[in-house]
Amino acid sequence: MFDISTFGKHLQIKDKNKSTINVSDKQMFMDLVDTFNMAHQRSLAVEQEHGLKLEKYDGLFFLLIENLFYHHYGEWQTELILWYVYDRLDDEGNAIPMLVFDEMTGDEEELNIKDTSDLYKFIQTVKKKIKNKNKN
Repeated sequence: MFDISTFGKHLQIKDKNKSTINVSDKQMFMDLVDTFNMAHQRSLAVEQEHGLKLEKYDGLFFLLIENLFYHHYGEWQTELILWYVYDRLDDEGNAIPMLVFDEMTGDEEELNIKDTSDLYKFIQTVKKKIKNKNKN
């Protein structure tokens, strides 16, 4: 008979790729957003090149990914991610600046987000402002 109480007692697990597990928050954010953006761009390309609308096929996957972003990053950060993926480029592929309104000063400015690194930096800046505002 097999004795379950000793099962795994001397089991040792070694990770061959230990150095690749510790990915920075910034790199993880960039990888996730870039991959989601590539999937969206691929879907658009198939529609433009072949006339196939993949919304019925990709829609559930995109919804799943969006909900995971909401769960992990919260509402306002996810809204920025979704703007970056869905609305940052016009129909010709030109970048559209984000209009940023500063509630504290009443100032508006156009912000050009060129890549996910810029998006990450902007989110970190807003997080600091929110943290400082909540301290006061």
